[in-house]
Formats: sequence, C-alpha cells, structure tokens
Amino acid sequence: NDSIERAKSEIVRLKVEANNLELEITSGEGILKRFAMQMNILRTSKEFDAIKRQMDAQRVWNKETEGKALELLEQIDAKQNSLEQNNVTLAAVETELDTETARVKKEVAELQMEREKLSKERETLAQTVPEKELMLYNRIASRGQAIASVERGICSVCCMRLPPQVQNLAILAKELAFCPSCGRILMAS
Repeated sequence: NDSIERAKSEIVRLKVEANNLELEITSGEGILKRFAMQMNILRTSKEFDAIKRQMDAQRVWNKETEGKALELLEQIDAKQNSLEQNNVTLAAVETELDTETARVKKEVAELQMEREKLSKERETLAQTVPEKELMLYNRIASRGQAIASVERGICSVCCMRLPPQVQNLAILAKELAFCPSCGRILMAS
C-alpha cells in the first residue's frame, strides 16, 4: 500500500509539473503573438531582424518546453500503467489471501473438533487408569513427551542404554518402568 500511495503522489507531482510547463508554453505562444503584432508596426529592417531573432528564440524555447511536457506526460502514462498493474496484482494477492485464510480457518475448525473429540476420548480412558499412575503420567507429560519405547535396550527419546533390570520391567509391563536418564515412562516396543 505504501508503494501504491508513493506512486499516486508521484503521478500528482508529475501532473502539476506538466501543467506548469503547459502554462509556460501558453505564455510563450502569447509572446510570439505580441512579436507578430509588433512586426506590423516596424519601421526599419534592423527592428525587423531583432524581432525575428526574438521570435526564433521563443519558438525554440517553446519546442523545448513542449518536449519536456511530452516527456512528463509519457512518464505519467507509464506510472499510471504500472500503478494499474500493481492494483491488479494486489487484487489477485488479496483474493489468494482470502482463499488461504478461509482454508486455514476451516482446517483450524476441523483440528479443534478433532482435539475436542480426542480430549473426550482421553477423559474416558483416563478413568480406567489408576490415580497414582495417571498423576505420574500427567506430571511427566507437562514437560513434553511422557512415554518412550525400549528399542534394543535403548530409550527411544534420550538414546541412553538401559540397565537390564529396567528393560525387563518394561517388557513385563507389570509395573511402571522409568528411564533412569530422562525419567520417561518406558514401554516395550
């Protein structure tokens, strides 16, 4: 939006400058008319030559000013075309953004529904877990992942080799076994 506003203000500046040049051209044409009127009342060839030189110089100045004005008008056209292209691009990006925003909102809503479903399911399953084990699980889970698997005698989370008695406890699964390194609950894979 800032670049669009800058482009608009630049176009306004160029239009003002072009209008000033057009006023100067009009003024120059008025000067040429006055010189032409003076040509009718001249008495000597020297006066005629002087007025003719002034008229020629004024015509050159008028042509240069017209050239500058045309350049400014071309710049204005180029900037307006660029601005229109930027507006079209902006509209396309805004449409894409709206589409993506709608998609993300839909996905978030679906994820929230899934989360609510899983939360209800967890509450139902948590009722079947003894309170002591559930408290231990919740305490460990508050720091991150609560359960690690035992793979070839190694904790899958911290990658430490487990003592054989801890491995056996995890395999038998008669009581909770904890990794002595990271403190996670171990489960045989």
